[in-house]
Amino acid sequence: MNVLKITTTPIRLSMTSQRARLDSEIPDPEIGIIQNPGRLNMKSENIKVNIDTSRSRDSMGFKTARGLMSDAAQAGLKAAADATAQYSRVGNQMMQIQDGVTVADIMKNQMLAQTNVTTGIGFIPSVGADISWTPADLAIDFAPASVNFEPKVQKTESVYVPGELNVNVEQYPRVDIEYIGDPMYVPPSANPAYEE
Repeated sequence: MNVLKITTTPIRLSMTSQRARLDSEIPDPEIGIIQNPGRLNMKSENIKVNIDTSRSRDSMGFKTARGLMSDAAQAGLKAAADATAQYSRVGNQMMQIQDGVTVADIMKNQMLAQTNVTTGIGFIPSVGADISWTPADLAIDFAPASVNFEPKVQKTESVYVPGELNVNVEQYPRVDIEYIGDPMYVPPSANPAYEE
């Protein structure tokens, strides 16, 4: 007869696990764009026409102060030369007085020589205007538009989370021993139900 009741309770475990993971944060890419607009510079110079009418005006008698001074100098030189020639001619004629030439004849010939009139047809102005010109000029300076890219490289930040295994003991093992028999008295007379 079994007087012991043995009851066993097994151990109960629960396990939770978490995988290892790598958390990485990738920043948004950034790029700098620099735009240089196109440039067009144009420089133009119009045609230049130079008209010099000084010689034409001189031929009509409208002289500049410089022209008047030049003509006066030329006229002075010519008058001095003409007077010298006239005095020499008169002197030569007076030296021939012995040939019957009188001073009155000499003066008469001089007066007649000065009254010579020359006629003719002339065009006014007799000289045309001096025309010169500088052609037009166009200078073009062109710089095309350009776009420059400046990428900004940023580091990727990564965080490593290691794996995890958790073991929880939900129930510990146990052995229960229960005596189900009657007690044994030593000496047997100690049993209250003892009968002799």
